[in-house]
Amino acid sequence: MDTPLAYLLGKLMFELDRAADQLLQTQIGISYRRFLFLTVLGHCGTVTQHELAVALGYSDPAVSTMLVELAKDGYIQTTKSPEHARKRLVAITPKGNEVIAQGRHLLDSRFDELMLIADIDAHHYRELTERLHQALIAKMKKEK
Repeated sequence: MDTPLAYLLGKLMFELDRAADQLLQTQIGISYRRFLFLTVLGHCGTVTQHELAVALGYSDPAVSTMLVELAKDGYIQTTKSPEHARKRLVAITPKGNEVIAQGRHLLDSRFDELMLIADIDAHHYRELTERLHQALIAKMKKEK
């Protein structure tokens, strides 16, 4: 009996996330979850805490907790919004950008090694992954 593809993909993602977490913890001292948080913030630019929560798919309280930890480590800074005193603006710091750059280099080089070991054409894999991702996004929008 063949193992279902959805199960294999889920298992692969779990192992990739676990390997990424171990690598980032060991080499940079940051969890994969925090790294992803910083990466999303780096793409968004300066945003409100709520906008960041929406972009991450997290609750506002979960983002608030993470912001405290990341600010303490000097990766992000928060300020009050000049437009609304109850809103906080979140921005990445140069130290946060450096962690993103280091983490991306580490993760990309390890994934490239994995592709070589598995004898997989990385360009073709990227194309297939992008097509699958776009199809999922389109399907989810259509079902709303």
